[in-house]
Amino acid sequence: MASTSEVTIGAKVTNAEKISTNLKAFAGYAPSDPALTAAELDTLINNTKAKNTEAASAAQDYSAAVDTRQNLFQKDTNSLIRIMSPIGATVRASCGKTSKEASDIAAMITKIRGVKVKKPTKEPTADFVSQSERSYGSMTQNFSAMITTLTKYGAKYAPVNTDITIATLQTKLTALTAANIAVTATYGQLKQKRDDRSDLYKQLTDLTQRIKDAVKSQYGLKSTEYNLIKGIRV
Repeated sequence: MASTSEVTIGAKVTNAEKISTNLKAFAGYAPSDPALTAAELDTLINNTKAKNTEAASAAQDYSAAVDTRQNLFQKDTNSLIRIMSPIGATVRASCGKTSKEASDIAAMITKIRGVKVKKPTKEPTADFVSQSERSYGSMTQNFSAMITTLTKYGAKYAPVNTDITIATLQTKLTALTAANIAVTATYGQLKQKRDDRSDLYKQLTDLTQRIKDAVKSQYGLKSTEYNLIKGIRV
């Protein structure tokens, strides 16, 4: 568990900016390495801010994709889960409650309903996303098999309910597949943006520490300049 004293992501940039502001006010600050100047620090700060914005945008895209998938599979009035009951009822009405057709479809419905899907987390992990892909992928595959089976029934499966006709089910299958792909793709983009951001934050931490050392070297351990920045954590 992270310590409550740890510097948050937002505070890292704010604190780096404080160090930059102080550097610009130090008379005669002239590091031997040009990479330790306030200008170089500002460049890294700006790059980090830009990457943070990209990561935030990617997080929104991922969240939207997850919401869309949840709606299609579970929440919409004509979601996959909610059309299982009328599909089963249609087959029983047409073929008979004890028919093989009704039994086969009932088994498929049980498979689709039986898949355990965890609720989305605020901070998705690779394990969570992988498990979700397997769960939703399983539901999609079982639904595809159901459509194939219903199609073989021919005239025996001719529902009046337009939400469960073969054509509508095939359209829904396409939408479900696309939703799965969108979640996978947006998570991949989010992961990359966050990894890039983490790398920049590490660079920011390393650079500010080197700058502190440069200030200590130039002005001295007990100097006002060093004391102004030594306690600023990045």
